[in-house]
Amino acid sequence: MKTTIFPPANTIADKKHISAGIGNILSLILAVNYLLAFVLLLSTSVHHGHGGGMGAGPGNAINLYMPSFLILFLLLILFHLISLFQVRLPVRLIVVIGFGQVISGTLALGLLLFSRQSLSLLQTVYPGTTLLIISLALSILSGMVMIIKQVRHGHFFEIKSDSRNISAFPLPMNRYKNVRLIGEGGVGAVWYAERIGDGVPVVVKVPRRDDEKTGMSFMQEINIWKDLEHTHIARVFSANILPVPYIEIEYLPGSVAELNTPVQLEQALGIIRGLVSALMYAHARGVIHCDIKPTNILLTAEGIPKLTDWGLARSGSSRWSVEGFSPTYASPEQRKSHPECKFSTDIWQTGMVFAELLTGKADIPSGKEPVFLTEKGSLILSILQKCMAIDPTERYPSVQALSDDLSHIIIRE
Repeated sequence: MKTTIFPPANTIADKKHISAGIGNILSLILAVNYLLAFVLLLSTSVHHGHGGGMGAGPGNAINLYMPSFLILFLLLILFHLISLFQVRLPVRLIVVIGFGQVISGTLALGLLLFSRQSLSLLQTVYPGTTLLIISLALSILSGMVMIIKQVRHGHFFEIKSDSRNISAFPLPMNRYKNVRLIGEGGVGAVWYAERIGDGVPVVVKVPRRDDEKTGMSFMQEINIWKDLEHTHIARVFSANILPVPYIEIEYLPGSVAELNTPVQLEQALGIIRGLVSALMYAHARGVIHCDIKPTNILLTAEGIPKLTDWGLARSGSSRWSVEGFSPTYASPEQRKSHPECKFSTDIWQTGMVFAELLTGKADIPSGKEPVFLTEKGSLILSILQKCMAIDPTERYPSVQALSDDLSHIIIRE
């Protein structure tokens, strides 16, 4: 598989969080500094206005430069306060804020450095003029960093929100043909395409939003998924984040969500066996899927199941995000005020999918459904009840244990 080599996702996330934290502290300090200068200048202006005449000297400087400084400092305060939330902001707004900091800071710094009257005015009013000059330089620098960061990462070239139009497909059209949109979610858009070089049909997943949080989530998905090679896991052909983030995956024509449930016991067992096999492989590598549901279990033309969409997966100590949460299949621990995703979470969700395949309903079975009223059915019911125990410690201790019980049922067929 061809792909860009990335450092571990949790390492990237930790560095990003540290960098964002330092940036926020700096922005807050600068905003407070400008607020102090703004208040002192404003109080001086009011006091001078009440004092009556506007003679020569300081009075002229106040008349000439005071409004400019007040406006520029107010803008800088606003820009730095808004930048505290840039992780959640659209890229174009981040770039606007960056330009705002650069322009406002440059104008204020120019007034101070190239006008003796304005410098004299500020020194009279604000004792820390040198600190203010340093602050303005830092504002200009941080604004430039914000702009360069977005452009360098390709984020400024925003993916069009109208993804139903083929012109919204963000990758070069000389690489693919017969491109069409086949699915959309809260975070990503999924396209069918055929590679021009070899004619192989593929699925291309791209993020719909271009904010930093989505980018981090997409990068983590790439880092996890690219190393998972298993018969029952959808294969990644290539992936990258520059200039446009994307994952190219094998095309599979169907999914469990398209089946008319309930299905025959043999078919349900075949799907669940494949799913459990994929989870045994992933769990052995410390990867938890966290979002097992019918739409994420694809089917080959022969009906072989393959687990896809690792966007909510976690690996090792990586943080779990509840973005794109699937409430119907969520385990109790995912619904808590402080949500968690554990290995036992995948077991719960597997049980929920199994129950839906057998009963047609995504719910904990009552045991009165016809499929459970036989000897074999009662054994399956006990498996489902153990998968979907409210207390995670009462579920199967591992997917291997679940697989062992499933194999006993298959042997009895």
